[in-house]
Amino acid sequence: MIHGQTMTLWTKARPVDGILVVGDNIAHNTLRRKVLKAAANELKVGIYTVEDAPDKIQKGIDSKKNFFLISDSPQTFSQLVDNGVDFGKTLNVGPMNTRPGTKVLGRTVAIDQKDYEAFDNIANHGIDVQFQLLPDDEIKHWSTMKAKYDSMD
Repeated sequence: MIHGQTMTLWTKARPVDGILVVGDNIAHNTLRRKVLKAAANELKVGIYTVEDAPDKIQKGIDSKKNFFLISDSPQTFSQLVDNGVDFGKTLNVGPMNTRPGTKVLGRTVAIDQKDYEAFDNIANHGIDVQFQLLPDDEIKHWSTMKAKYDSMD
């Protein structure tokens, strides 16, 4: 989620003051919390459960600061949109590495059926789901990735 070199590139492309991390499995894992905070260097990091996230995200939007909102799962973002959370009109998807039961759709993009359903739900809420590992990489949109997934039987 927060990788030093990747964060350096993204923070140059889109200035940021802090990072909001949402995910129950992250919020309840002390080691992951420590690693994320260490990886963020000087940036402030808030780590929240899905239940606590709507209020924290709204506070971030209302502030004059810029935040990256990140998670390790598209299902988390799908839950947020289902709960009426407005986190913007674009969701950038970074690396999703190969795991059992996934289909490889491109460099660093492997998704399973649950990921597919989550991305579809997010897109159906009017959010442009974009796959882009680094700022200079070509953006691939969900419609393209969905078609590729659907063609792989």
